[in-house]
Amino acid sequence: MSDYLRKNAWDANNGGQFIDKSNEFTELFWYAKAVQVMQSRPIDNPTSWWFYAAIHGEFLINEIKQPNYKYLNWKNISYITPEADLTTLPSSNLVDSFWDQCQHGTWFFPPWHRGYLVALENILRDIIVHELSGPSNWSLPYWNYLNQSTAYAEFKIPPAFTESTLPDGTANPLYVPERYGPTGDSDIYVQVGPNIKTSANDECQWNETYSASAANNASNNSGLFGQFYGGGETGFSHGGSETGDLEMNPHNFVHGMVGGESNSNNQNGLMGVPATAALDPIFYLHHANIDRMWAAWNQTGKNSNTNNPNWLQGPTAQGNRKFEMPIDPSGTSWPFTPQDVNSTENVNYNGQTYSYTYDDLSLTSYETIPPIKLHEKILERFNKLGVRTVEKDFKMTKKRNPELVGASSGALTLNSKATKTQVKLQSSSWKSVSDSIMKASVSKIPDEVYLQLEGVKGGSDSNFISVYVNEKFVKSISLFGLLAASMTNAAHGNSGLNFKFNITEIIDNLHLENDLNMDSLNVEIKTKNPLVEGKEITVDRIGIYRVGQ
Repeated sequence: MSDYLRKNAWDANNGGQFIDKSNEFTELFWYAKAVQVMQSRPIDNPTSWWFYAAIHGEFLINEIKQPNYKYLNWKNISYITPEADLTTLPSSNLVDSFWDQCQHGTWFFPPWHRGYLVALENILRDIIVHELSGPSNWSLPYWNYLNQSTAYAEFKIPPAFTESTLPDGTANPLYVPERYGPTGDSDIYVQVGPNIKTSANDECQWNETYSASAANNASNNSGLFGQFYGGGETGFSHGGSETGDLEMNPHNFVHGMVGGESNSNNQNGLMGVPATAALDPIFYLHHANIDRMWAAWNQTGKNSNTNNPNWLQGPTAQGNRKFEMPIDPSGTSWPFTPQDVNSTENVNYNGQTYSYTYDDLSLTSYETIPPIKLHEKILERFNKLGVRTVEKDFKMTKKRNPELVGASSGALTLNSKATKTQVKLQSSSWKSVSDSIMKASVSKIPDEVYLQLEGVKGGSDSNFISVYVNEKFVKSISLFGLLAASMTNAAHGNSGLNFKFNITEIIDNLHLENDLNMDSLNVEIKTKNPLVEGKEITVDRIGIYRVGQ
């Protein structure tokens, strides 16, 4: 039996408010009061709100130099109160141990954030019980913006986050002025729906493989028509490009929509940028929902996480920095590995078993009809290409080396809304792709084809881009994390982000339509939001890769 139950913030009895229908204080009220206490502590206290936000990421020591984004430097953010005392920083030992630790673009994304939530939840509960005389069974609520509830419009931010004061008349710490929403007008909601290419969804919940390393040991090729649930195999990654499906959508999509970009001053909201996101209290309810989805993927979907030792033991297995959280004002450390947080009901928290679950472990809330299985998609591809076979007739290779077969001629600066370019193809290499399709058979499995945007740079973290090849839609992605990846003094060293798209199905269809140009592919990139002067997005190169079998 679980010790704690995390509940929907839009619970039918409270409707996302501070007081429920029985006139009792809700979990959101106690959350707000505990956040108040954490915010009253200076940043050099490891249990302060500000210190915990810096664990995820910060623009305080690592300041932004670009003039157009200096408003994101912590000393310029109005939400941060004077009690934070940003001029008195923690010791270098505390900073080096705990700050700038979040894992993005990596298979460590789900477990690191689970440990982060567990540590914060225990600090909040300690405040609620011992300083506020609140309920001893308090747990962090979650915001399921994908829930198709008929009682409430749960895609909207819970009302408790929009009030300026609490029921006791004090300022509401859950209200953040630097939230601009998906249309930039401070109306905060998450866009969902099948007719919007840049909508949030839970299609990732149908994935069957946690990571690329697990797929390499599988009997099928789980990467043929998509990415992997948890992300690509990496070491410690404070903002990489091996982004898993759970992280891209809904995680990144929701960050971009809630933070948004202001129509009045073109500023990004706090939630839209990783190094400011954890300042916003809605951050933790968003991540509780992501954690809930992972738990549902395991328990309801009966999917397993990877058993690769490099994942189970965390980045220290590869000689990298360890994961650790402060659990008291003196900075006592809780070091943890993914193995320690592999299950919500058996967390190894500071040497003791910590157990929690969610009031709803439905596998999906939005996409309720499962897609066809991966092996069925492979068979479908064979059938479309005229190869008559059955599943047992073919085997995929375990290791496949990509070959560059085409690239753009130079860097590309994106225009507002739409940018078109031609990607030249290397005739000899591209011919092998065409030949592999024409000669497809069980013994000659056709190539896969990928398009990669390499070295994407800029600062429009809350923006989205949609990619088209020969006027056929490929995929939409969020640019969450772009600014930090474009800074010279940050981890990426201005190398930008890379985004990979599987365009195999499009190439197959072009072949079948006799419309496969042997010289070039037409690529179009559309931005969701307009790009203002000084906040351009650039792409170092567009690469086309083939992967032979």
